[in-house]
Amino acid sequence: MTDLLFVDTNVLIYSLDPGDPAKRAKAAALIKAGVQRRALVTSPQTLTESYRILTQKRQVMPVEAAREYLSALAPTCTAPLDPDTIVLAWQIEDRANYSWWDCLMLAAALRAGCRFFASEDLSDGHELVGMRIVNPFGNAIEAFFPS
Repeated sequence: MTDLLFVDTNVLIYSLDPGDPAKRAKAAALIKAGVQRRALVTSPQTLTESYRILTQKRQVMPVEAAREYLSALAPTCTAPLDPDTIVLAWQIEDRANYSWWDCLMLAAALRAGCRFFASEDLSDGHELVGMRIVNPFGNAIEAFFPS
């Protein structure tokens, strides 16, 4: 595993949501650090879920602004979403107590070679085939990018 960092949809949403300034600042800083280190990884699922939440569910921003933001993140969309990812997600689902959509994201992150998976919704500190789940709001950025 490399020091690649996969970010869950909630991290992308918090980086723009004015409802929680503290989480917004932490999420934005983590995304910025990941981009600067060329270590940030997203998946098609992450970007499409973010688009729906930003423009429809929470209506955090207009459609064009959401498209611009997510287009800027397109180079980070290196985690696969293909039949092999689905098979791995089934294996994770059989072993872990996570939702199907979380298993699919975890599988994509593993297939992309990520060492860390940033999510508020999963078990902080849980290891999955060498990848560590870390809550970005309970840990410092250094937890993702150790020296």
